[in-house]
Amino acid sequence: MEVNGISSQVSIKHCGFCPGTTEYYCHDCKGDLCRPCKETHVDILDIQYHKVTFYRGKFNNSLRQAMCTKHPDQVIKMHCEHCDLPVCSNCLHCKKHRKHKIQKTKRAYEKKLLKFNDILIKISSQSIYNAQVLLNAIITSDFTSFREKIEHFKTPMLTISESVKDSMDNVQSEICNNKKALLVREFLGQRKKMKRNIARIQRYEDRFEKIAYRPVQFLLFIKKVRLPQMQDTPHLSHSFLFTLIQEINIDELVKLLSDIDITESGKQRRAENKLQLTLMLSPVFQKSLSVPGVILCYHISCLKPDLVWVSDDRNIVLANKATGDTLYHLGNVKVPGTGKHTVNSDRELIYICSHNDHYNISKLSENRKTTTLLIENMDPLWKPLCVHCSPSSGDLLVGMHRCYTDTHQGKVIRYDKTGKHTQTIPDNNTLDDLYGKPLFITENNNGDVVVSDSGHAVVVTSRKGVHRFSYTGHPPSGPQLCPEGVCTDALSHILVADAKSTIHMLSQDGEFLKYLLRNQSPESDNFTAFGLSYDPYTHCLWVGSWNDKTLSVYRHINRHPAILGPS
Repeated sequence: MEVNGISSQVSIKHCGFCPGTTEYYCHDCKGDLCRPCKETHVDILDIQYHKVTFYRGKFNNSLRQAMCTKHPDQVIKMHCEHCDLPVCSNCLHCKKHRKHKIQKTKRAYEKKLLKFNDILIKISSQSIYNAQVLLNAIITSDFTSFREKIEHFKTPMLTISESVKDSMDNVQSEICNNKKALLVREFLGQRKKMKRNIARIQRYEDRFEKIAYRPVQFLLFIKKVRLPQMQDTPHLSHSFLFTLIQEINIDELVKLLSDIDITESGKQRRAENKLQLTLMLSPVFQKSLSVPGVILCYHISCLKPDLVWVSDDRNIVLANKATGDTLYHLGNVKVPGTGKHTVNSDRELIYICSHNDHYNISKLSENRKTTTLLIENMDPLWKPLCVHCSPSSGDLLVGMHRCYTDTHQGKVIRYDKTGKHTQTIPDNNTLDDLYGKPLFITENNNGDVVVSDSGHAVVVTSRKGVHRFSYTGHPPSGPQLCPEGVCTDALSHILVADAKSTIHMLSQDGEFLKYLLRNQSPESDNFTAFGLSYDPYTHCLWVGSWNDKTLSVYRHINRHPAILGPS
């Protein structure tokens, strides 16, 4: 059927995963998505950082044009960086913007988008999911527990409320009495004053009657005496009414909106990891990539969802997580086979560097343009081998090894954000056998300090430095553990790479749980795990090879399927 020559049959583009109508497009999957599938799409850990836009964004359409508020016939094409306002060509000739830095609107849009891209991704892939988990927890458990708590506190609350009511009644009565007394006192004072004024007027009236027909005396009386001006009505103050201006200053409104800054909120309620994540039955191999900038992959520090720091004996390189391509190279860093670098909350690289047999700890800025000496001239009798930045406190944990001695002796030193020494583990002046040679160090979610001690064990101490346990392998009758890289995951598991080509998973209390990657290799039978890093962005385990420049990625943790819903 046709109406006015137009066919009534309209082709509707369906979602690539369900019969729904296409509204979005994933540039990484090259697939069409409806709204429900888009919401599920960003909840899946493996694809949560995919670029998803409205379907029209697939065709790279040009940005929509807007007209200038001051010059309605002009299109806004430029942006004033100083005023942070969009402007047209006529605005550029104004004295206000004449000396300001101007750039194209599209360029300003891209810079702003890049600035807030990480926050927007976090909102779509983490914050919304966290809110869903909290909502489910509230519906399933919190509501029932809250009702029980309310019933428990109902009687005390009623008692307290009655007491408060009585107190309020007493306060109200007392205030009324005090106010009444003040008003009565004020009225009495006014009445007394009025009586005096009336008496004075009566005296003036009496005198005026006596001199009514004596012009000279009346004139002298008026000159000497000023008649009181009586106020027959009380003085009322002017009342002010709130009014709205009819005209709105568009420029000021735009400037006000431009000042709004998107930042991460402060303290907020967050669902526990055990509600969001679940341990998989066995790890799933994701991908393997080669990092040309290093010879071996001894240590790994995840920087961003798409970037990772990797080091060998002498080099630290910044690599692309998708391709392995080297984006930045930091050479001549001679601390072989250890966890010699870490990343802080500001995404700055903190690493151990040496100069003339003296060891320092330096910091490389996020844009990799500035290097700062964080801890200088460390004790020459002690050599720093590994460093870790605490995600919770920002403290630096540095594993030290005593030089120029036949026996292996080690310790852990804690520094605050400014590089001030705050703690030594063990906390006594005498050396004991707690550590031999700390090669890798990390911190668990409960504050425990976890150290991979070369050829010895995984040594775990509390935040205060009290020894909790040492893990030497499983089963006890088997060969002794040869620990290398160590890390902890979001569920507080301790993961340690064994030189015998396997990874041990422990609970936060030192209980052996299972082997990961045992008898598994990504592409080569000669693969031996060495460096370990848990990616907090994708919840994947990054494994560095002892044999070559290979990085392998595994998933052993996934989001809870009950929250994800149907895919």
